[in-house]
Amino acid sequence: MALYSTHKDLSIRSYYLSRSLNHLSEQAGTTLFSIKNVSLACSQTVFNPDGTRVADVVEITVRSSTISSNTVDLQFFYDPYDWSFPPDLIIHGMPIAPSLSDLGLDDSWDHENPANLSGVLSKLSRMMQEMDCCLIPGMDGPTKVIFAVPFYVAYTHEGKKRRTKVVAKIQFLISSLIPNDVTAVKSKVETLTPFEHQELLNSIPEMGKQETITAFIERATQKISGHFEKEARSRILRKEFIETITTTFRKQLLECDLVDYTFASFLFVVPKTKVRSESTAIASFYVSDTFPDEYPKLTLSAPVLPVNTYSLTPRAEVVPISRYSPRWGAERIVDEIWEQLWEDIPRFHSKLSQASASSVSLV
Repeated sequence: MALYSTHKDLSIRSYYLSRSLNHLSEQAGTTLFSIKNVSLACSQTVFNPDGTRVADVVEITVRSSTISSNTVDLQFFYDPYDWSFPPDLIIHGMPIAPSLSDLGLDDSWDHENPANLSGVLSKLSRMMQEMDCCLIPGMDGPTKVIFAVPFYVAYTHEGKKRRTKVVAKIQFLISSLIPNDVTAVKSKVETLTPFEHQELLNSIPEMGKQETITAFIERATQKISGHFEKEARSRILRKEFIETITTTFRKQLLECDLVDYTFASFLFVVPKTKVRSESTAIASFYVSDTFPDEYPKLTLSAPVLPVNTYSLTPRAEVVPISRYSPRWGAERIVDEIWEQLWEDIPRFHSKLSQASASSVSLV
């Protein structure tokens, strides 16, 4: 597949390059690299045997600086015959020269994904960041090698983009009997800037004995950013559910939370056409941060009616929602819940009536 063989294909190439460079400039602050300059050049022209031009070798040069202020140039050379192949990577000004294969990007390269170039910088950041290392030789026990590796995590919380600096503290225990044999690993992640979610850091599983430091940092980053992505998705779906159920039953609505979308209460009446007598109950829905993985909590309670004699208010009853799937849309969830309430409200009403009759007979 030669994507450069026609004028239309050249336009496609320019489109993908433009998207990649735009994404790179937007995401530059999420890595430990500071982007100074990005330039695009066609360094070589490729011709067919008959002398007609096939395409240009596209070269992207990214001039950056690491947190140690060393200027580096990263050059990406794209295959002129097939844009889908991962580009060759040449790095100037760094003590190491990793390839896309070393960065684990060659198998996952997608020429249509504008995040690829940013991904390269993120991987390089993991490899080039400054770190503290301490060696404690073991006299009668294993040797300890302790690393403190700082890195940044970008995430969105409550609609605002945030960036937190954290440090991975990793301790290797090296056997004194077998050279280079890691007997145990201890790890934890701590923040270097204010962070209100310490329990999230504590929930990161410890580093495995066969796991690399860069893989652990990548996993910790995904754990933190993934938490907030899931939180944002939950809020969107909670909002959709609360707005759907309050719109569907707006005439029965008593109160609802339209700020955090955590609850809504309704006064439902099931008419005589369904049961022997009219049945009434207050249905309250409480939606947690784990929605939609966890279904809304439903409670049924009796409405307070004026009476001549004092009587205890019956306890609310927690009713498990039996017809539910986190894959359903809000309208399907509301429809299924109402079908269940059509059965549960008469049952609840009948139970309250029997309890009230028993209490009256005892008096």
